[in-house]
Amino acid sequence: MTLDKAKAKKSISTFFNTHNACMKATLAKSTGGKIYELYCLARTLEWLRSTYGVSIRLANGTVVNFKASPGNIDRSRSYFIVAKHGRLLELHTDIQVQTLGASNIVGWVGRSGYHEIDLVLIDPSVPDGGMPRHSDVALGVECKSNAKFEKGIVKQVLGIRRELSLLSRPTPSELDRAFGPALHSGGYSPLVKADPASLYWLTYIDQSGDEYTGSPGFFSIEFKHWQP
Repeated sequence: MTLDKAKAKKSISTFFNTHNACMKATLAKSTGGKIYELYCLARTLEWLRSTYGVSIRLANGTVVNFKASPGNIDRSRSYFIVAKHGRLLELHTDIQVQTLGASNIVGWVGRSGYHEIDLVLIDPSVPDGGMPRHSDVALGVECKSNAKFEKGIVKQVLGIRRELSLLSRPTPSELDRAFGPALHSGGYSPLVKADPASLYWLTYIDQSGDEYTGSPGFFSIEFKHWQP
């Protein structure tokens, strides 16, 4: 199964137009993988709004224009402010996150001390130019536009999940703690077996990814077949 770019672009533009945000320049320069990431961004924001009743605001004007390569927090570029009852979180794309392992090691850890996550919803206390710690992440999303889902993808997300949290007894998620439980039956507030209690999603185009959900689900990795 391949990415339907036309459908993805239409869905992206429709969502962001409702928020008075222009995607034209970004979409014109985007490759298939980036288009899928932006599609997942739109769906993630819509999920947050419908599930928790949050307000969503684009920071820095009306043009959505994200960087193409991973890095630290850069608030001179586009990002989204997600808010409810005075509690704020920020959604950024292509961010390097400091790992759980690195946070427990004194001294130099090299390139093993961080991993890129496609979409991250983080605490706004992370300084501009800084790298979020694993404990700053409320939601992480990996977006896979691969035409063929391979088991290596599962190994990757299992490794990143391990570097975001320790396995724990089921507990309310950081999102529930920030915004309260789901507002309606169409949403949900899953308990997570993670400390810190971040949500972690894998989105993908190839439906065969559904065959790999079992064991990763024990570690609160949610698989989402999102096909434009």
